[in-house]
Amino acid sequence: MATRSHCALAAALLAAMAATSTQSPHGQGSERITDGKPARLGQFPHQALVLGDGTHICGGSLITTTAVLTTAYCTVNWKKFTIRLGSVRRDRNETTSWIVVAHWVVAHPDYDTEGYYGHNVAVIFLPTSAPLSSFIALVTLPSSSDVNETFVGRTALLSGWGRQFAGKPFSDVLLFSEVTVIPNSVCELQFGADTILESTLCAGNKYSGLCSGDWGGALVLKSTDGYKQIGIASFFHRCNEPLPGAFSRITYYLDWIKNTADITAD
Repeated sequence: MATRSHCALAAALLAAMAATSTQSPHGQGSERITDGKPARLGQFPHQALVLGDGTHICGGSLITTTAVLTTAYCTVNWKKFTIRLGSVRRDRNETTSWIVVAHWVVAHPDYDTEGYYGHNVAVIFLPTSAPLSSFIALVTLPSSSDVNETFVGRTALLSGWGRQFAGKPFSDVLLFSEVTVIPNSVCELQFGADTILESTLCAGNKYSGLCSGDWGGALVLKSTDGYKQIGIASFFHRCNEPLPGAFSRITYYLDWIKNTADITAD
């Protein structure tokens, strides 16, 4: 039954992703994060804006008061990281914003040694504790009981300041989009088996959901208790093609993340 369900889901998702359109469901052209909607202040309190050497735009998520989870891609070529929390504006501060400059980062030791952007995970350490509030909060990581969970078929949320179209400026406001987690076997049909690893999680909608600048952002499941992070935005094919986006699978890296960030609770 599970195999038949996954096959039916895969067929439906491939059909939806292949159905290109010049307009988004909102009738104004596809926004990036693809078909994204502006986030309200405090809607994604775990969201971090990560600026490598003050210019390279990425996303991240607050996993402890002194640690931000992002991709290794967003950290290995830069020495200083400006982190902004509690904000939906990319280009200016808000009264709820908290900004800090960090220099200490640990990238996964096997980054880019296997597959395409394989093991694309990193932790940035903040020099002082972030002040938690209704606008700045920790995202929940999966528990040890979730390690075998694929999350296939689940509707997840992705947020970031990535470009709205390829070659266009980065978004001034935080955008978010709903995407569906798909089987890795379906993702392999789009990217190739050598690109999609066991540590990869794929999700998309009619559009990919990802564009440049969205790297490092959290893919989350919403619950009554807040958000659980299941992926880190890792790579995509092209911004304007209806292909799924690829994420580093949190459950695969759970032990590494918790050990690196010194998280002891499950």
